[in-house]
Amino acid sequence: MDPKNQNKTENTSPFEKVDAESGDYHSVLLELRQLDKTGLHDFLKKVLDVIANALNIERVSIWFYSEDTTSIYCDYLYLKTYGRYINDNPIFLKDSPSYFRAIESQPYVAANDAVNDPQTKELSDVYLKPRGIYSMMDVPIVFGGKIIGIICHEELDHYRLWKSEEIEFTTAISSLVSTSLEIDFRKKNEKDFNESQRFLSTLISNLPGYVYRVSKEGDAWTIQYISEGVYDLTGYRANELVRNKVLYYSTMVNESQKQLARKVVEKALEDKKPYQINYRISTAGGKIKWVWEQGRGVFSDDGELIATEGFITDITEKKLFEEETVKKNKELSALYHFGKSLSKLAETAEIIESIGNMLGELFNSNSIYVSIFDEEKEFISFPFYLREGVRSELPGRQLSNRFVEYIISTGKPLLINNNAKGFLESKGMLTDQIEALSMISSPLIAGEKVLGVIALQDYENENSFTDNQLELLATVASQAAIALENAYLYSRVTKSLREKEVLLQEVHHRVKNNLQVMSSLIKLQSHYIKDEKMLEMMKETGSRIQSMAIVHTKLYNTKDYDHIDFSEYVRSLAENFATSYGFRMKNIKINIDIMNILLNIDTAIPCGLVINELVSNSVKYAFPDNRSGEIFISLSKLDNRKFILTVRDTGIGAPQNKDIGKSDTLGIQLVTLLSKQMNGHLQIINEKGKGLEFRITFEEAIYKARS
Repeated sequence: MDPKNQNKTENTSPFEKVDAESGDYHSVLLELRQLDKTGLHDFLKKVLDVIANALNIERVSIWFYSEDTTSIYCDYLYLKTYGRYINDNPIFLKDSPSYFRAIESQPYVAANDAVNDPQTKELSDVYLKPRGIYSMMDVPIVFGGKIIGIICHEELDHYRLWKSEEIEFTTAISSLVSTSLEIDFRKKNEKDFNESQRFLSTLISNLPGYVYRVSKEGDAWTIQYISEGVYDLTGYRANELVRNKVLYYSTMVNESQKQLARKVVEKALEDKKPYQINYRISTAGGKIKWVWEQGRGVFSDDGELIATEGFITDITEKKLFEEETVKKNKELSALYHFGKSLSKLAETAEIIESIGNMLGELFNSNSIYVSIFDEEKEFISFPFYLREGVRSELPGRQLSNRFVEYIISTGKPLLINNNAKGFLESKGMLTDQIEALSMISSPLIAGEKVLGVIALQDYENENSFTDNQLELLATVASQAAIALENAYLYSRVTKSLREKEVLLQEVHHRVKNNLQVMSSLIKLQSHYIKDEKMLEMMKETGSRIQSMAIVHTKLYNTKDYDHIDFSEYVRSLAENFATSYGFRMKNIKINIDIMNILLNIDTAIPCGLVINELVSNSVKYAFPDNRSGEIFISLSKLDNRKFILTVRDTGIGAPQNKDIGKSDTLGIQLVTLLSKQMNGHLQIINEKGKGLEFRITFEEAIYKARS
């Protein structure tokens, strides 16, 4: 800012002025020394005001070096005539190297004729002349033994011969500025230190565990410091452990792991490396916890081990999850091999024997039975009965009112961990043969038919079983039921030598059963997936499998193996949506407009998959924030072979600038692919505020007769 272009005003500086004629620089310095230097900003402004009035000079400023020392920037500039503080543009080393060398090599730079002085003339065109500066005197500001800036004195409109007493005065002022900077620096360091201490204390107190320091005194180890987080983890207060006042920490460590942990730590200390160990501890309340410890040795200057420092945190939940994951992987592997072995068996007796043995291995149980239900004869038999490790022949009986009949009638798995008699009596069941204290049971269901019951019992303990075990048992029962029914079907086929209708029914039924196994395994696996996106993908895969399974169920339940009633098929799909999406469907209504249309399997399956994808897409995205809406599904016939399938919703629609047909999502890609498979034409209608509509015009596939 050029002061010549500013309107002159009276001197409005807030500081008291010193008589410029007095020349009493000593009293001025004394006044400045007595000022409070802790407020750096106010002190530096006072310095500039005092210098300008004491020397009767127009411009006085303070400049500081940039961090890379390639320039100096103006922090404060005082204009005496105007009584104002302003800033000025920086000066760069590359433009004025001689000036910077003079500043760094001399106690001061005094130029009576600044424009022509060899030390300052580099500043003439870019700094001196534009501002009307004739004379200048610059005194370095030293801090920590280094020059960090300058105090600049500039005379306008006439030359000034700098006197020795003026130079001494400004040099003394520079020392006062350096002192003020040191005071401010110490104050800032003290504040930073206090803040770092506060931050460290807060950080330690909020850690999910505790930090420690254990000092080595001879051959003994003593806890020197331990943070308060130890109480949450162990139940012991920090002051109980410091200096081993109440107990040694090592007494909490599991004995079987103590020796291994000690070896790991000793090896790391010997190699002067950090150590990491996992082990179990017993808390003050007797609870077992897994902890993770990371630490390192502290060594003296001569390399002697004097202490260890580290951090300990609770990993019980993580450990239990890992153990549960290993267990579930073993279970899944066992289920796979179980299903694979069952698929190779055709004799009912072999399958039942395999089921009983598998249950014993999978659940580590010695009390198991498998009961078979003959619906026509209303008879229950017990071909596999094991009680407390002893295999027995249990006679069958006619249908009555006992536990097995209760499971058959409900068609649902059941867990009873205590008061089994009381529970069954409340259901009106006979309990005179109930001796087990805990039991889990699941029906053997194939399609809608109950083939029998499997059960595990504990005659000595209550609360022996878990919900996860019940779900696992239900999965085993599903596989076992399929194997049994397949065995029954195989037996009937081989005995009656029924022709291709029965064989074709068998094919559809086996496909349906295999799809059911896949759906069951996917459902079981989904319970152990934590990632939301992966869980959604598994659910969508299960839904697609179910949509194909429904086709084979319909074909299995009809005498016409070439076509299915597409209206009934779509209604079954709608029921499956309600089951799969649960609460998401509470505000969504599905309307179906399909009348008396039969489609062959080659057309029905891709149509069903298309409907599954589009309805799933609408449920997930068309009605955010639980808003209400409707989904419409219709199929109309144009001529002998052409149809129009329409799926639309009343949701929010898609962005108007988005080409939905080119979306890279799996759902849209599947719809596009299936449309091409049906030799169809896909049309997407996305009108603002009217939801989203998909129309596919297609021809029914030419059904090739199976031979």
